Formats: sequence, structure tokens, C-alpha cells
Amino acid sequence: MSNLILMRHGQSIWNLQNRFTGGIDVPLTRKGILQAKKAGQELKKIGVHIDIVYSSKLSRSIETAKVAIKKFNSSKMIVNKIIRNEALNERDYGDLSGKYKDELIKFYGEKKVLEWRRSFTTKPPGGESLKDVLTRIRPFLLKKVFPLLKDGKNVLIVAHGNALRALRIATGEYKADNISNIHIPPCVPVIYNYIEKEKKLLVKDPKTNITSKFTYQIEEFGLKPSIIYRNLSVKKLIKIALGRNEGILTKSGAFSVTTGQYTGRSPEDRFIVDDNLTHKTVDWGKINKPFPSKKFDQIFEKMKKFEKAKELFVFDGFAGAEKKSRLPIRIITDHAWQSLFVKNMFIKPTSEELEYHEPKFTVLNINDFEARPELDGTRTSTFILINFKRKVVLIGGTRYGGENKKSIFGILNYILPDKNIMPMHCSANLGLNGDTALFFGLSGTGKTTLSADPKRMLIGDDEHGWSKTGIFNFEGGCYAKTINLNKKAEPQIWNAVRSGALLENVILNPKTMNPDYDDGSLTENTRVAYPLNFIPGAVIPSVGGHPKAIIFLTADAMGVLPPIAKLTTDGAMYHFMSGYTSKIAGTERGIIEPIATFSSCFGSVFMPRPAEVYAKMLGERILEHDTKVYLVNTGWSGGPYGIGKRFKIDYTRKMVTAILNDGLKNIKFEHNKIFNLDIPKSYPGIPSNILDPRKTWKNKKNYDKSAKNLSKMFVENFKKFKEVSQNIKKAGPKE
Repeated sequence: MSNLILMRHGQSIWNLQNRFTGGIDVPLTRKGILQAKKAGQELKKIGVHIDIVYSSKLSRSIETAKVAIKKFNSSKMIVNKIIRNEALNERDYGDLSGKYKDELIKFYGEKKVLEWRRSFTTKPPGGESLKDVLTRIRPFLLKKVFPLLKDGKNVLIVAHGNALRALRIATGEYKADNISNIHIPPCVPVIYNYIEKEKKLLVKDPKTNITSKFTYQIEEFGLKPSIIYRNLSVKKLIKIALGRNEGILTKSGAFSVTTGQYTGRSPEDRFIVDDNLTHKTVDWGKINKPFPSKKFDQIFEKMKKFEKAKELFVFDGFAGAEKKSRLPIRIITDHAWQSLFVKNMFIKPTSEELEYHEPKFTVLNINDFEARPELDGTRTSTFILINFKRKVVLIGGTRYGGENKKSIFGILNYILPDKNIMPMHCSANLGLNGDTALFFGLSGTGKTTLSADPKRMLIGDDEHGWSKTGIFNFEGGCYAKTINLNKKAEPQIWNAVRSGALLENVILNPKTMNPDYDDGSLTENTRVAYPLNFIPGAVIPSVGGHPKAIIFLTADAMGVLPPIAKLTTDGAMYHFMSGYTSKIAGTERGIIEPIATFSSCFGSVFMPRPAEVYAKMLGERILEHDTKVYLVNTGWSGGPYGIGKRFKIDYTRKMVTAILNDGLKNIKFEHNKIFNLDIPKSYPGIPSNILDPRKTWKNKKNYDKSAKNLSKMFVENFKKFKEVSQNIKKAGPKE
């Protein structure tokens, strides 16, 4: 079997200066020569014998080929026999040649300049299109290269970015409509096997997933680990994690870990870098706290030094099930179980997608690295730092797995509104008739539990986007709370705790190695992470149509809100912007009892932009698609936390089913004056006194006092929204 090796030349002087080079003959930089030497060393390491070498007629291509060959082949014979072919020359950029790209972007705009650079059919003024380059490349491949491969010769081609793009279209590896997204780094060999019987080329499959391109990317990122693992299988990750004593196996085969000091998120330690990109677009305040870019760079450099010559685990994949808007991500961790966590939580790439993966955002999560606040500018030794300009997130000083997923969520919440996609902190499922439902709510309100309905198909349990075509899951897995998990009440989550699932901070019975879900001695925030396909009938790819119903979930610890209420459009906007619930014990550090809170969009801690941006998008979509909206309280009844009891999940499920099946269509409603809500007077299978919270309290005066107190809290909180219509303000509770 013969091989074809394609490689781009090393960095040229004009590459360094960010200028259009094209057919102009420009020499390599010192870095370009070093890149060529490294490529030669890698080819030697791979052990591929080269028989024929082609280059273009431009010196940067010729020089790269010579330098690389000398590193893996000491014979001067092959160096002196480099065949220079004009067909391999870079595309002619015409009038753009020699111009600085940054200056052209300022004058013509980034979109136009990118079109000139990468478009298949568009020609720059006086120059060639990629289609023109393909016209000269294809005959060269068919008449010169294929006969050599047929004769068993191994061929190395050292050329230019667009010449190589054209070659990769000619080989059938890519199509013209997606070639513009392919970035070809300098001096990274791509090896193809020539299949004689089929007369075609196939990319050589790297079993370890450590490709030349990936290695180049890690080096450019500045990491120098002793060993790096990329996209390992679940089985291998668990084996390594067991060997490193990171956790233990339960009887069912799930991998169980404890996260140490931090068993929840650290929102007070989350910062966003304040720069010219974010300064006027981020909603700065207690939630989105600014961080200096110089301090970010300082911590980044420290983390790179800390990880030098150590083991690292990499997951490359995607956030977003809608292909046209998904975000390619890379998450780098220092623990195998953390890599298992993100593998379960995000969308895994195909082998082809992994081969050419180009991360648009990278998370570097080094659990064992701690900051020094007095030097690094952090609040504590723990930090979550988001840099939108550099497209990097730094996490350190915490082992809580949820920081990985919520960092990516925050990123999407910032970038998607510019694409007219509404990011949402909600779960979603699909009925047998194709009707989509959304469940908004903070952690502990029941999003995961209520969306995992045996009679409906799960789309996702936490984070979604709403685009022109419908809704889509950001993730490829679920992160469910397990405290007091009951097989009868939540069979889908119960059965998902099996081999491949990851348990966080769940106490195990030492004799049986079974989880004790009722034991919250480590934290109330016990969790399990598992891939979406662990839920029977889950929708994969996880997309759905425009929602028929939206349910706002709240866990009212004061025990005064009704378990269900119908909302008008204005009422829906009011409660979305208010986002009232009670923070549940364990979901954040320091929370040991429920605390009343208002979190705009039911997730303000994850929303970098002003709440009005997201509220406007939701209001437009509710009206456009005639979506029905309800408020469902999964909190306490008969009194506040400590006196009353939490609503039975069976009752909550019946109410949710009634919403989704139009079961409330012919039910009579009555108006609750304090909260300005319409609540059903009765519903089959639910005690009527449950529907009116006042009737569940023994002391009615205490109820009235608590209800008025919460009503005042709503009104006071809403005063922060200055530019809101009077109709929306009037739709809320009364003082």
C-alpha cells in the first residue's frame, strides 16, 4: 500500500506580517525553518519512506521540502530531485498581493476579505478563485500523482494553503461547499493511504487520536505535557482514573468520585476579562465581574508552567446540536474523570470531525492549580476566568465538574444573541405528536426530573437554543441531581446510573457498593452525569420544533405560591425577567438552607448580557409561535421550608401532563389577587386545597403576611428594569 503525504510550507515573512502572499516569492522566517525541521522529525518518527517529492515553484515551498527531507532522509539524492510543479503554486491574489489583511478588513469588512481568502468561486480583484486552482490541481493529481501511487511509490507534496485545499477537494475528502472552513496549519503532514482496488485515497486513521494537526495546536496553545490523551473511550478513561485513584466503581458499574472542598459552583470566583470586545456588551455587576487581561495572561502562563511535563486529558467536541450554529470546543483537564464528565456532557465528534477539529473556544481546567489572590487578582485560590477575545476559559482550584459545563453555557449565552439565537436555561422534551415543551428553572427546581418523562422523548435537561428553525440542545448529556432519587418517581434517571455514568459526591454503601441517594452528608447537591442516549427514546440529534408550551419552574421555599398558574404574554415576560425561586442547598458553595432569590431569565448567573436582551428575544418568539406559558411551583406547601412539605412529584407530574395535553382547556380558573395569577379551581387526581396555597396553611394570617412579603419582594426586584412597558409591570404581583 502506497502513501500520499500533503504538507503546507512553513511560516513565511509575509505570513508573519499578515499580508496576502499568493504568487509572490517570499522566503521562510526562522520559525518557518524550525517548523519544517519538526515536520521532518515527525515523518522520521512515523517511519514513512518517501520516494518522490513535489513542491511548487515558489521558494517557501521548495525550502520547506528541503529542510524536512534532510531531517528524515540523509541522502542528498532525494533532496536534489525535488520536482517543482507550477500547478502547486499558491492562488494568485491579484491586486491584493502584498496588502496587509488587517488594513483591508478595516476598509472592506471582515466578511468580504474572508470571501476573497477562502471562497470557492469568488475571485479577488485581478486574481484567481479556488475553483481556478482546482482546475490546474486536478489534472496534476490524476496524471502525475495517481500513476506513482499505483506503482507503489510514496509521494510527498509540499505546497500552499489553497493549493492543498484544492488537492483535498480533488481527492474527494472535502466538498467545495465546506472547504472554506478548513484551516491548514504550516508543516503538519496529513497522510493518505492509496487503495488500489477502489482507486481512491483515505486519510490514515490515527488510533490514538493524536494527529499532527492536534499536536501543532497544543504547541501553539503553549502546553508541553509529558503525556496527552485525546478523546479516549469511556472504558479507557475509567481504567486510567481507577489507576490514578480518582474514584471507585459502584455495583452497577458507574464511576463514583468526590470533589473535595467544593461540591457546587463558585459564582463569586467567576470573572470575565474586560477588554474592547466586552466593555460595552457585558452586563457588569455582582454576577459578571470584570478581570484585567494582564492578570488573565499572568495566570495562564503560571498554569502552563504548572502543567509542564505532566499528564493532560483532552476532549474535542461540540456544544450545540444544531449543526449550522454549533460551537467547536476543546476542554483540557488534569484528571481522567473530568474528561469522562465532559465526554458525557457534550456532543462527541465523528472520526472525520475529530481529524480536522478546529476549537473555537478552549477550556483549560487544572483542578490542582490554585491562584494566589494577593498576586493574581482573584478573590480566592479558586477561579473561573472567561476571556471572550482570546476564546479561552481558565479554571483552577476546584474539582466540581459542573464548572466545565456552565463555562461553556456562559460562552454560548454571550455569542448566540448576535446570531439571532436565544440561549435558554431550560430542559426540553418532545411529545409523540411532535409537540415541543420547554422547562425553565434554576438548579433544584425540577428541570431534569420533569423533562425525563417516560411518555415523552427527552431533547435535553438543562441548556438549549431557540433559532429560526426551532430549539436545540447545547449538550450531549444530562447532569441530574440524585439526592433522594427514587426508582418509582424517577425511573429514567435511576436506570441511567450504570456503566459509563459518573456519580459526584454520592455516598456508597461500603458492603454493597450501591449508592445511598438519601445520604446528603457530603452535600445536598449530589449529581450523576450520563450521555443523552442513556435515556430511552431520547431525541438524537437533540433538536425539536418551536415549543407549544413553556413552563416556568420555581421552588418557592416560603410556601405561598400556587403549584400551577396560567400566564398571559405580559405575565410571562414579567416572570421570566423576575426569575424567582429559592436557591437549593448545595448547588452553590455556602448554601445550606433555601434562600429566596430573583435570577433574571431563570439563570442570570450564566447570562453575560443584560437581561433585557434575552427577554426581548423570548417575547418575540412567544408571540410569533403562539406559545402557551405556565408557572409551576415545585417548592413547599402548607407552610415555609421547615414547617411545610414539598409538593409531591406525582402531583407536579399530573399538572405538567395537563399543560402538555391541553388538559386545562376546559378547567375553570380563579384569580389570586396578591400574585395576580390565574389558578385552576380543580383538576382530577389533585386535592383542590393543594391548588390554593392559602388553604394548605393552618394559620391563614401567617400565610397572608408571608404572601404579601413575597409580593413586595417581586415589586422591589422589578424596579431595576427601567425600560419595561407598563403592561408588563402591571402583570406582576401587587404591593
